[in-house]
Parts: sequence; structure tokens; C-alpha cells
Amino acid sequence: MTATENESYDLISFLWKNKKPLIIIGIIAFISSAIVSLIIEEKFESTVTLYPAKTSSVTFSEVITEDQSVSKFGEDEEAEQMLQILESSSIRGKIINKYNLLKHYDIDQKSKYVNTDLTKTYLDNINFKRNNNGAVLINVLDKNPDTAALIANDIASLFDSIKNAMIHERAVTDFEIKKQKLKKIKSQMQQLRDTMTTLSSMGVVIDDAYRALTEGYINAKDSEMKKSFKNKMNMTERYGSILKSFQIKAEFLSERLATMETSYEQAESDANSYLSHKFIVEKAYPAEKKAYPIRWLIVVLSTFSSIILGISGLLIKNKVELLKVE
Repeated sequence: MTATENESYDLISFLWKNKKPLIIIGIIAFISSAIVSLIIEEKFESTVTLYPAKTSSVTFSEVITEDQSVSKFGEDEEAEQMLQILESSSIRGKIINKYNLLKHYDIDQKSKYVNTDLTKTYLDNINFKRNNNGAVLINVLDKNPDTAALIANDIASLFDSIKNAMIHERAVTDFEIKKQKLKKIKSQMQQLRDTMTTLSSMGVVIDDAYRALTEGYINAKDSEMKKSFKNKMNMTERYGSILKSFQIKAEFLSERLATMETSYEQAESDANSYLSHKFIVEKAYPAEKKAYPIRWLIVVLSTFSSIILGISGLLIKNKVELLKVE
């Protein structure tokens, strides 16, 4: 018989010799774990499955890339941002207040660590994670299946309101700045147009119009008409270059105005729109079966662990007795 076979034989002999205490340990562990598993409060699980949207605003650009489309699903970056918002104290506080979780979770309100206990219980029952397909899951455990579903769906809804609030805080400031900038450019454009109109009313012209004045002056037969053409030519010679520069500036301002109007529309949309930033794949529904505890698993693991612990204890006891004999 080999050494390994001999050790196995000795172990089996040892277990057989001590079968009674091990059986007693197993029976006690079985009964105890069964009682404990019956005492543990049942909980039901509800889950919301969703994906983040790629973009958080409606784009006013004439050329829209695929990533700017409102129908584009988000990727890793957007999913991680979604998880951070879902785990935020803003959402946690709203859920705690709405469902009075301090009372619902039977938290001792006189405890020195009441907020810590409440947060820990909340995180034990409500968690967020990504699955293998990249979707974000909102999992809620509760003793009431209807409450579990309501909390899960409310958290999904709160994601939009919290993210919109974060976006609008910056978007409103951006909108006001662009609003003032657009107003300033429009005012400059109006002043420029008024000045150009005044110069034109004085007879100031440019380019081809000046050549037409010259021809009209040369061909005029009437002295009054000739004088009128001459006055316009003099005004043009005096202010023509100014009118020309104003015309160039007006073209430049027109381009800036068009760009700023598009930017203003984008900022206005961001400041006033309340978009959904998620795609809900599956809403939460009240569970028909409990998710926790799994009583048979608790009994099996507890009984098996107790027997292993009992064997270890008996082996240690036997080893100590052998050492004393030696």
C-alpha cells in the first residue's frame, strides 16, 4: 500500500470512528441553518435594463455626424457616466425621502450612526452594474415586490432629471453669454446699415455706380442735372472709400451673425430642452418569486461548512492527544 493510499485509509478510518459526533454536528447545523433561513426576511428583486444615449442635445448643425444623432446608443464612456449619476447622492437622497426608507428599512433613528446605517442598507438593496452587452442594470431588492419595481423605475426616471439639471446649469450660462453676443452683433450691424443708408442718401456710391455717375455727368444737357451728378461725384470721391469699407465690414458681420445665430439656437435648445438621455430596454415589474434568501443553499452550505469545521476540530484534537502521548 502506498503512502497516499495509507493516508486516505487512515482518514476514512478516522471519519468512521468519529461518525457519531460528525452526524450530530451535521444534524444540529442542518436544523439551525433551516431555522435561520426561515427567519431571514424574504426579498423580491426588480431590474431595469437601459442604455445611455450618445448625445445629450439636439444638434442644429447642417452636417450631423453619426455620433451627434439622438438615436445613437452610448458606449463605454457614456455608460460609466450613467453609473456615476445613478450612484450619486442626489438620486439616493430623493429615493430615500420619497419612500421614507429610514422607516421602511427599520433603521434605528436614535442610533449615533443613523445616516451611515441607512446608506449601507440602501447600497445593500440597490445596486447598479453593467452586463456583458454593455447595458446598465438597476437592481432593487425589497421585502415588497411592488416597492422594488417602483424604486427601480423611479431611479431610471431620476437619471434624466439629474443629468438635465447638470447640463442646464452650464447651458443657461452659455445661452445668456451667446444671447448678449448676438444682441451686440445685431446692434453693430444695424448701426452699420444706418450709416450706409445715410451715405447713400447723400449720393455716395461705389464701383459701377460711380462710373454711371461719370457717364451721366458727361451726357447731361441740363445744368441742374449736371450739377446734381457733380455733387454726387464729389460726395463719392469724399466718402466712397468709407462706404466701401463699411460694405466689406457688413459682409464680414453678416457671416459672423449667421454663425452666431446658429450657435445661439443651439445654446437656446440646450438651455430649454429636457431630453431623455437613455434608452429603456426593459422596465421593472413586480417579481412573482422571491430572490432572497435561497433557503436550500443556505442549509446546504451551512451544514457542509459545519461538518468540515467539525472534522478540522476533531483532527486537531486527535493530533494534540497524540503529541501528549509522545
